[in-house]
Amino acid sequence: MSAVLLPARAPRRIALPGVLRTSAGRLLRLELRRSPMLWILPLAVLVFWLDTYRSTMVLPPLWGSRALILRQGSAADDFAPFVIGAAAWAGGRDRRRGTDEQVEATALPRWAARLTTCTAALCWALLANLLCVAVLYGVTAAQGAAGRPLWWPVAVTEVAVLAFGAAGFAAGTLLPSRFTAPLAAIVVALMLRQTLRSGGTFALLSPTVSPMYSLEALRPDAGVFTPYLPDLSITRILFMGGAAVAALGLLGVQRSCGAIGLRRAAAAVVAVGLAASVTAAVLVGTAKSTATGVVVPALHDAADDRPIPAVLVCSSGAVPVCLNPVYRRYLPAATAALDPLRREVAGLPGAPVRMDQVAAPERFPQVAAARITGTPPVAQVSFDFGYDGAVWLGPGGQGRGCCSAVQLWSSAAYLHAQVLPLVAVPVVDGLVGHAGPAQQAVSEGLLQAVGVPSDELAVLVAVQAAPAGLSGPGTPVQAAGQRFAALPAATRHAWLTAHLADLRAGRITLDQLP
Repeated sequence: MSAVLLPARAPRRIALPGVLRTSAGRLLRLELRRSPMLWILPLAVLVFWLDTYRSTMVLPPLWGSRALILRQGSAADDFAPFVIGAAAWAGGRDRRRGTDEQVEATALPRWAARLTTCTAALCWALLANLLCVAVLYGVTAAQGAAGRPLWWPVAVTEVAVLAFGAAGFAAGTLLPSRFTAPLAAIVVALMLRQTLRSGGTFALLSPTVSPMYSLEALRPDAGVFTPYLPDLSITRILFMGGAAVAALGLLGVQRSCGAIGLRRAAAAVVAVGLAASVTAAVLVGTAKSTATGVVVPALHDAADDRPIPAVLVCSSGAVPVCLNPVYRRYLPAATAALDPLRREVAGLPGAPVRMDQVAAPERFPQVAAARITGTPPVAQVSFDFGYDGAVWLGPGGQGRGCCSAVQLWSSAAYLHAQVLPLVAVPVVDGLVGHAGPAQQAVSEGLLQAVGVPSDELAVLVAVQAAPAGLSGPGTPVQAAGQRFAALPAATRHAWLTAHLADLRAGRITLDQLP
């Protein structure tokens, strides 16, 4: 029998990159199932619901209002301590269990293994935060919010969660201890609270920023009259994204993470991340607050300063009230609240022929303000739709406290008490003036006839700086004003039509008033 010679089998070649991809994929699936982030995120979602969601739902269903709390960093503040704590716990797991040497002996480079574990934790954190914001925006859309959703605050919140998660994982990996996770959570919570209370330009880099400093975080009409300014959002994303990249690079710089070339690549990643964060810090140092938001000159697009074209929706009747179409639902209540003022001034020489809504010009806008301008004269009225009035002191010097923001802007009765005085004072002052006693008396009489109580006029003078010098109790000016307010409306209107020009010119004395 002769032996049969079989061809020698060629040695099997292992496609190492494919093996590494398979190992990384299996590790990622395993880490997604056992990540400690899964156990801590329900608490973060609960805090989001108790804090951000409930606070946001109190505000009217307007995109600028419903993103107001989000723009102040509330969602990032809710998630950050939980995310950084769970990520730090996941990062130090192997060292705590004493399995780090066994893990380092695997074929998968240590840096890649760490990045895979970190990615699993970050995926759950980003997904949970995104779903929470999606629910908030979805409910707002279902309630018929007009205008456009604001997406930049959502991006800033997501990058903030990414940065805190990456920083926590790096801290847990490099400083493995049972105390690293709780200490990281406590430090981040205190840091965010401190930036929320502090001012200063560099505090704007924080995802939580004080509304008393940042106009961008305060205005509820962002994106209505002019485009939403993305300058500060881009700067924050650059800063926090750079911090996240640097933290991920730190996971690969240790000697146990692989060959020298791999560690050099990790060091280069750290350098790129730090460069991005430093660039953002330099950019925010040039930021300035404007009437439309925070401007970073190097990132600012001049096109964002142009008004958004809009065809105003107007009520009928004398001196129609016209609002931006975003606020169409509030037109009936606003018109009814301003009816007494409209009836008093309609048809008078120099009286406004229309009341047009404009953007609030002030850093901390009041609930409402107005001024007469143009030919023919038009009353430019700003309504702080959607804000809860926390920084506004109304008549009497007390916080508004009459109602929620939704109730205020939907009720003609509330608007008559809270908004009408703030609009009537500048309109009457622009029409009559306040230079002499006769003008002051007529102004006070008209305001009383409109429905502004005399005991509120002094407060309104301080708030609006007009009309200055309204009389005090028991003076001849006040007596003449009360007498003028007591006249029949038709008599007041006829007298003003005939004598308003002489009254404004100062040719009528107090004794000549009817």
